[in-house]
Amino acid sequence: MSLLRHIGIIIHSTLSEELHHKSVYLLSGIAALSVLLLRGCFDNEIVINGARLDGLTIGWHASLIAFHLIAGAGVVIGILLAVRVLKRDRQNGTSAAILSKPVRRIEYIVAKTTGVWLLAYGLTFLLHVTVYFIMLFKTGAAIPLFMPASLLVSLNVLFMVVAVMLFSQLLPDIAAVLLGGGILLVGYISDTVYLASQHGMVKSVLEQMRHGDNPVALWRVLWPKMSALQFYAVSLIRDSAWYAPGPLHPVINVAGYLLLAFGVLWWHFSREEIR
Repeated sequence: MSLLRHIGIIIHSTLSEELHHKSVYLLSGIAALSVLLLRGCFDNEIVINGARLDGLTIGWHASLIAFHLIAGAGVVIGILLAVRVLKRDRQNGTSAAILSKPVRRIEYIVAKTTGVWLLAYGLTFLLHVTVYFIMLFKTGAAIPLFMPASLLVSLNVLFMVVAVMLFSQLLPDIAAVLLGGGILLVGYISDTVYLASQHGMVKSVLEQMRHGDNPVALWRVLWPKMSALQFYAVSLIRDSAWYAPGPLHPVINVAGYLLLAFGVLWWHFSREEIR
């Protein structure tokens, strides 16, 4: 069989195995219901500081908030799906059966990673599409670059899937989940604080509070920029400025960590005894 056929079969089996778990449908149902509740935002008017906001304005901001929440939820789903995928195959003998055929380990790892990513990001993409069309049908206004921005944050989902698959090979499941979630949470807090510090009154207050130069801590520059990548994607939708600590673009940062995590995962798995 060809390389693509090998990978395709493993991807199909991975998707089939994951879709047998009720938790996948539960998470999907909760996420879909939450997005559908967004429709009510377009039918109301809100008065803020004496200014009346119409459904179009409210819907625009609600769509951006939904984009952030869905993108973050996609990463969390990727963590939950990735943590058991390799161990489960090893325990039930699936990995041994697959690798007993003319299938290389790199093909197996690529296929398993792709299968989990397709499921996690597939749900994210469908929810983003739903938000896009709710905005379009309710107001008649499309959101430029909404879907390309969604494709951009798929890199976050892929990185976390690979990272948690690696962590699950080295640590207990709960530790792998907490470590993956910790990377996401710490990065979100760090990048959000930095983003807020670059705007208006917050920036002026911080400048008054400190004396002299106060460079960004090195760990914040080197930390995986998943949240900064998400902020960058939203800045494309809003056609606005974005900020991230360090000279490296978040796309390059996350892509670099993705390649590093995949390389270590493949190295570790290629030396593991499968039986």
